Amino acid sequence: MDVDYDRIAKHYDAHRRAGDLYIDTLLALLGACSGRRVLELGAGTGNSTAAITGRTGCTMTALEISPGMLRQAAAKRIPARWVRASAAQLPFKGGAFDYVFSTYMLHYIGDLAGLMRECARVLEKGCAAFVTAPASFIRDHPMNEYFPSLAGVDLARFQRIEAVEAALRDGGFVRVGHEQRARAPEPVNEAYVEKVASKFVSTYDLLPPGEFEAGLARLRSDVRERRRPGLTVTWETVTIWGWRE
Repeated sequence: MDVDYDRIAKHYDAHRRAGDLYIDTLLALLGACSGRRVLELGAGTGNSTAAITGRTGCTMTALEISPGMLRQAAAKRIPARWVRASAAQLPFKGGAFDYVFSTYMLHYIGDLAGLMRECARVLEKGCAAFVTAPASFIRDHPMNEYFPSLAGVDLARFQRIEAVEAALRDGGFVRVGHEQRARAPEPVNEAYVEKVASKFVSTYDLLPPGEFEAGLARLRSDVRERRRPGLTVTWETVTIWGWRE
């Protein structure tokens, strides 16, 4: 089953925000670039777009394929040029940008090598950076107990750090590296249950029929009856980058 982002666009921001873990890393990489022409891939409703433009003097182009997401982003009046297109074939001339980034978009890309070649083509010089979920976070997530297919779904679609770094090198990038960060543990309480109920991450839309409903009911019951005191979620993220010189 595919995720219908046009359907969920209006509710997408209810429990989501620009990641405090990775924004500083993205900003530091942008700061090391000689120019400020920025391209965001898979910009969604513009959370990261707003965070980057709000703290820099960059010229932002935000690319997104979902019309629903674009409509939601437009309502925020973010100072960016919005383009509806696929990242698989970027509709820009060579050397049009100094910095390319994405947040939680790579797992929708089947051809990593092709994406990296396109990123290299549109970069004059500068950096490409990609925020994604590390395998350790997926494997160790406490919600795996409630949704048995959760880890398998995400491990199959989120590329490993080593694969992304190899694709960057094959695409002509140098000084390839990554940084992994973790947020302070978040309690699994009633507020967290409501985030899960809203399917605040797309994986919940991809579970087998009936699994989400059954797992959510058990999670609600455990939290309500305080059967799992002290249960927490520690959000982890990784930013992977490479440079064109």
